Amino acid sequence: MKRLLAVLALGSLLYGASGWYSVGPDELAVVRRFGRVLDPPQGPGAHLGLPWGLDRVDRIKPREVKRVTVGPLRFGRDAIDSTPAQFLTGDRNLVNIRATAQYAISDPTQFLFQSDSVAQLVHRLTETATADVLCGQPVDRVLTRGKLELGILARDQLQSAVDEYQLGIIVRSVDFGAAEPPLEVAAAFNDVITALREKQQSIHDANSYARRAFSQGQAGAQRLRDESSAHQSRVVRRAEGEAESFERLLAEYERAPDLTARRLYLETMAATLPRLRSKLIVATERGVDLSIVREADK
Repeated sequence: MKRLLAVLALGSLLYGASGWYSVGPDELAVVRRFGRVLDPPQGPGAHLGLPWGLDRVDRIKPREVKRVTVGPLRFGRDAIDSTPAQFLTGDRNLVNIRATAQYAISDPTQFLFQSDSVAQLVHRLTETATADVLCGQPVDRVLTRGKLELGILARDQLQSAVDEYQLGIIVRSVDFGAAEPPLEVAAAFNDVITALREKQQSIHDANSYARRAFSQGQAGAQRLRDESSAHQSRVVRRAEGEAESFERLLAEYERAPDLTARRLYLETMAATLPRLRSKLIVATERGVDLSIVREADK
């Protein structure tokens, strides 16, 4: 009897100890007690709950990024995934595309009750979102420069879809990692892409030339403005100097008219005579017969 009681006591102790559980640093624990989910989820560390069978503990990693890929891992004849990868664009062209959706857990409780089917649902919803986005776009944008913007549109549409299904996840991104035309028309599409690149290069070169020409024009205009401003300053300073000189001369003339007039005469003659090749000097008391000069002028 004592042994039986000891065994029962030990079993009860072990059964009660089964209520202890630990949660990792990157985990959250969703506890269901008698089938009802306890809120909020338990964070990292050691926790004590009811023994096994009364509490059920499920651990999830909310920060773990999960991925779902739609489309073959490689295109062409070497494709290794049987998932359909062809989508119809808005201008009724077919493209082979691979879309990768990345998501993480946002609501542990919702995700827990959908965990068996989340990956499959996200896969199908990613296919649907990709098809809906591509059907409204021209094939040139899908194959060339529009994949980033189209991925953002697909992410928003996929998020709306998973919210309706209450999957408890948040869509981080939808990346269109590869897009190719069907093999039958691949060469023609490559020619189109090459032409578009050459067009963009030509536009880039033209813009660069326009910027250089504009900069040179601006520099030339600034140089002309600077030269005009300098010339204006020189003319103004010269005019101001002449005006100031005239005012000083006027003041001297008012003080001594005869002396100033004689000085001006002498200064004028000193500046004029060296430039004359022939000179005739006569006495001031004798007159000069200019008839010969007048006849020569005629």
